[in-house]
Order: sequence, then C-alpha cells, then structure tokens
Amino acid sequence: MMVFKNADIYTMDHKNPHIADGYIRTENGVITAVGKMKDYQKKQDETERDMKGRILMPGMMTTHSHFYAQFVRGIMADLKPVTNWPQTLTRLWWRLDEKLMPEQNYYSAMLGMIEGVKAGTTLYFDHQASPGAIDGSLDLLEKAAREVGVRAALAYEVTDRGGSEGAKAGIHENVRFIKKMKQNTDDTVRGMFGLHAIYSVGEETLEACAKEGAAIDAGFHIHIAEGYEDVAECYRRYDESVVSRLLRAGILNDHSIAAHGVFVTEEEMELLRDCGVTVAYNAQSNTNSGVGIVPVVPMLNKGVHVALGGDGYSADMFRELSVACMLQRLKSGRPCEFTTEQTYQVAFDNPGRLAEKIFGRKTGVLKEGAYADFIAVDYDAPTPICADNFLGHMLAAFSGKVAMTVINGKVVCENGKCTFVDEEKIFAECRKQAEILWKSIGQE
Repeated sequence: MMVFKNADIYTMDHKNPHIADGYIRTENGVITAVGKMKDYQKKQDETERDMKGRILMPGMMTTHSHFYAQFVRGIMADLKPVTNWPQTLTRLWWRLDEKLMPEQNYYSAMLGMIEGVKAGTTLYFDHQASPGAIDGSLDLLEKAAREVGVRAALAYEVTDRGGSEGAKAGIHENVRFIKKMKQNTDDTVRGMFGLHAIYSVGEETLEACAKEGAAIDAGFHIHIAEGYEDVAECYRRYDESVVSRLLRAGILNDHSIAAHGVFVTEEEMELLRDCGVTVAYNAQSNTNSGVGIVPVVPMLNKGVHVALGGDGYSADMFRELSVACMLQRLKSGRPCEFTTEQTYQVAFDNPGRLAEKIFGRKTGVLKEGAYADFIAVDYDAPTPICADNFLGHMLAAFSGKVAMTVINGKVVCENGKCTFVDEEKIFAECRKQAEILWKSIGQE
C-alpha cells in the first residue's frame, strides 16, 4: 500500500472535484481511498509520499498513438518533397515503416513511452505498423510498456498494400496478441485489432478482419476520413461513406477507435454517436499534415465520444489539448468555442470511458475503485485556482511541470527521471537505430 499525502487534489469527479489538502491511498494498482488530510490515519506497513502541496490529478491519455513513428524526428534521408496527404504516406510514412526492424520497433516504443511519462501521459492506445517485421511486433511493444511501466492497448494495423500475405500476417498478429492478453491477469497491457484505413484495406481483408475480431470480441482501431482521398476512394469502391461502410462490416462499436474523422459529415456523426465508437482527435498531427481541422464541437454536440489523441506527433498531451482547443476556436471563428465541459469530455471522460471498456476499470478520474494512474504537477498558481477554473490553468501552464507520474500505483517517473529504465543507455541505442533506419530508407 502507498499513500500520497498533503496534496492539492483535482479529481475530475464532478461529485467531488477538489480536495484542497488531501491524500490518495493505493493498493494493488487501484485507488482505495481519496480524502481529506484531517481524516487521514496511517495504516500498518503503508508507505507514505509527501506531495508537499503539489497538485495531484488524473494522468493524461492518448487514444491514438504511433510509437513506430518516433524515429522520424529530424530525419535525414533522400525524401522527395510532399505536396498533399497521399504523398505524405507514400514518400515518408510508408517508406519508413516498411524498413522497420524488430530492434527499431522496440526502441522507438521505448522513446515514445519515456517521453510520454515525463510529460504526464499514463495511458496509450497505440497503432503499430512494420510490414517488414510483423510477427511478434506487439510483443516488443508490450515488453517496452512493462519495462517503462505504462498502461497500453496495442494493435497492429492490417493493410493490403503489401499483398495478401502481409494482410494475413497482420490479422494473425492482432488475433494472437489479443488472445495472449486476455489470458494475462496483469491488466496494464491489452490488445486491440488494428486496420490502417478503408482505402488501403480491400473488401476481402476488411471482411476477414471483422470476422476474426468478432470471434474474440475485439475492439478495433482504424483511421477514418483523415484525408479527403479516403472519402473519395470509399465512394468509388462502395458508393457509400467511410463510416457507413465500416459499420456495415462490423468494425465500429463501443470499444473501438476511429482515428481522425477530419471529413466526416453530419450524417456520419449521427452514425458514430449511435454505435458508441470513440473518435480520436489528433490536432497537431492533422495541422502538421495540412489535412484540416476535425469538426469536434459539432460531434460533441451530437453526443459523439470524441477523445484526445496524439498520432505519434507529441508525447505532451497538455500541449496537444491546448492546440486542440485553439483549433476549434479558429475553425468556428468564435473565441468561446470548445467549452470547459467539452475540454473535460475530450481529455478525461471519453478516454476514461474507452479505457473502462478495454481494461475493465475506470481511469481519468481520482476516486475509490479507479486505476491508480495519476500525476503530480509542480505548479504554484500565480492567480487564484479552484475547481471552476482548473482546466484553464491546466491548458495554459501545466506542460513541462509534471513532477511525478504514477501508473498502476507505482511511481514510474519522478523529477524528470524514469524509475525503472536507464534513459541514457536507451537514448544512445535510439540514436543508433534511427541512423540505421535513415540509411536504409536512403538506399532505396
């Protein structure tokens, strides 16, 4: 048992949003009590951590990440300029992922997770792609997750761009890993069933994924309407929208993720709402790719479960959320757009809802029975702070101020250093593996 005491606790629980001088008790990875210090009594064999007035809040979550993309940072390779979204795929991402080898899968995941926990990100829904190293790729990501200490739901993206054998290998990797994780009593890592997108997955493969996934009650993880080309290709093939086609196949359900949704229509929003799928909003990545701004506010207004993602662009979900908020206001032209309640839904409530479906227990909130996944923020507020304006302070100033990250009741990062891994050694190997990868891309 461990107690984190003398803390300024913001719970994200509407029934008990703020405890000014409080404590959190954890046991076996779960919060067993949240209360006021005046009511606290130390139990026998209990370890105490004095927070010294620091803010405790739920850890940040990303509902769409790509650990394999980490080695693109600063890439030096013979890459042709890109002028649109399809060229971004064919000239950059698909050239990179096709060259990934097992060592690079592992170390790129380590990099993403280490930077993530330092930034206060405790939960990851990751989407792996490595067509040249499919078999066992999710095991390597699992290994990294357990070593760093993060909570993660891992999927491999099935695609037909490498032919039928590659698609079959991707399906097998998903099914094998999901079954393996269902037999594992440690609920920090789970499996999901990944697909790339409707335009890169043929009808036969789509139906095969749906059949195999349904047989094991899998949650799916797929990109939808990220670029207009996705929409156009779906109409060309099937004469229906992306969301409609995926629903007809049985891919979208209440424990699945539809990433992006830049070009979804109002009719599709209603379909997304009715099936209960989580739409992952990746603000910085969509902006960087130039594809557009997701219509998040209209989706939320219709009851769609929109949740914060990152798409592998950044490990800092505070920064991601700040950009996400500003882009919605830019899109609408209204500075009051994206309300405090909608910020809460996207950052905490909707990711937590999905996590409960996949992992079996609530996260994104600090209350008895929830996962002990939370962070300490070293923030001396220069203006008054309370439950009513907490998210405003968070958006403006919490990036870079995470002092401690706790996942499953364990301190995995403190004062900028990971607890269980040798960062210096890992980053040295990351540089080595990135250089090998860059050279292999340049040799094409």
